[in-house]
Amino acid sequence: MSPASFGRHSWQPRLALYAIVVASLACGVRRGATAEPAEFLEQINLNFAAWDQDSDGVLSVPEIDTASADAKVTGKAAAALAALKRASRVAKYKSPLMNKANIEAFATGKPADDKPNLTSMYGQGVSRLNKLTKRELFPDGLPRLDTVHQGRLGNCYCLAPLGAVLHRNPQQVMAMFTRLDDGNYRVTLGKNAVTIALPTDTEIARTATNEDAGIWVNMYEKALGTLRNDAKPAADRAGLPIDALARGGSAGTILAYITGNEITRFSFRFAKDEAVTEDERKAKLAELREQLIAAVREKRVMTCGTLKPTMPGITGNHAYAVLGYDAKFDAVKIWNPYGNDFTPKGEPGPTAGYPRKQGVMEIPLNDFVKQFSSMSFEVTQVSAQ
Repeated sequence: MSPASFGRHSWQPRLALYAIVVASLACGVRRGATAEPAEFLEQINLNFAAWDQDSDGVLSVPEIDTASADAKVTGKAAAALAALKRASRVAKYKSPLMNKANIEAFATGKPADDKPNLTSMYGQGVSRLNKLTKRELFPDGLPRLDTVHQGRLGNCYCLAPLGAVLHRNPQQVMAMFTRLDDGNYRVTLGKNAVTIALPTDTEIARTATNEDAGIWVNMYEKALGTLRNDAKPAADRAGLPIDALARGGSAGTILAYITGNEITRFSFRFAKDEAVTEDERKAKLAELREQLIAAVREKRVMTCGTLKPTMPGITGNHAYAVLGYDAKFDAVKIWNPYGNDFTPKGEPGPTAGYPRKQGVMEIPLNDFVKQFSSMSFEVTQVSAQ
């Protein structure tokens, strides 16, 4: 269920309604991810030899990548492999040597910041795959925003613009995917297209969740990663297509990429710069309001991002979709790709934060520009005239 639609009620009744939502699922908290070390290690023992292609007793990153791309690796084995892949990519773990002794130590030892918790990662992968019973792209018809939840790649900048496009027109998202006679898919993102196979279980365990509403989000991530990877010189490419998404990027740039349209950016530096006068600040806010009203009227997609927000419930260094603007209440409606909930501890407002349900929240424009860093607006032929 999404927040109350714009323009119906005053702020206080809407905020009172939100007060009944469940407590916040903090950024990065994973749901239903419990497992025992013995279960994880059983999968390692069963599959280590097959994954260790050169039989040197160590799973190298290329060997893990090769196995990750293998559609025959499924279920718990894929969840175990996804855990190894995740651990191999985290810089603070200092590229741990993945031999059996170290894997066992990481799985059974006391959790620490400088070593991977492989059992927990494995449990997260198992939970993710167990919840996925519908392997079609769109098993329930039109895709929905409320089922999408960012995974573990740190690729909010890819999902925020996707969420903005989905909110505007679910049919446009469906039209991105064309099934081919050989079972592969052609995915068209803006002016670019790529042919890819369905995601493997290992890839699904690492990418976004879509509850049990199909794997179109995972296909989008794989396609975008493939296109970004292929555009780089061979020496700069990531080992797997989806690894290319974990290197960070700009939501505005991806917005332009997947729509095929240019963007304009609007900086909110004016809201934080003490050298800006009150008259200048009011003028910038008025300009922003005009752009928001025009974008909503013309059904142009928008994204925004944060750096170091101070308001509870706002994720730092994170990209969001902008879903709308209510001129009557001077409020912006945004979507966090984590798709989670937040309930303020106290009266909703700039001190306690504003409620969020399934990633969606409304925030007054004056607070919005103070907490966020900038916006990107799609430019269409109508808006360019």
